[in-house]
Amino acid sequence: MEKYRIVKVEWIDAQTGFGELQEIGEFKQKLEPFISLSCGYLLEDNKDYIILGFLLMDKEVTEKTGVKYWQLIPKGMVKKITDLKEIK
Repeated sequence: MEKYRIVKVEWIDAQTGFGELQEIGEFKQKLEPFISLSCGYLLEDNKDYIILGFLLMDKEVTEKTGVKYWQLIPKGMVKKITDLKEIK
């Protein structure tokens, strides 16, 4: 199986609001960027985005090699990528 870096990504998530009518000045004063953390296999890292994979499967065990879940994060939202040590 191909080796992939295992990383922790700190990134700024998008936000939205819905529900009751809110005055514009009221909600703007309360907003701060929402920092998210994701850990996974770094499958792609290019100038536009990164892709993390979760639950990496190998065709030695399953029918094909791949990931069950994945996440694309635009590079403009990424604050920091940290390599995690593999447990041996």
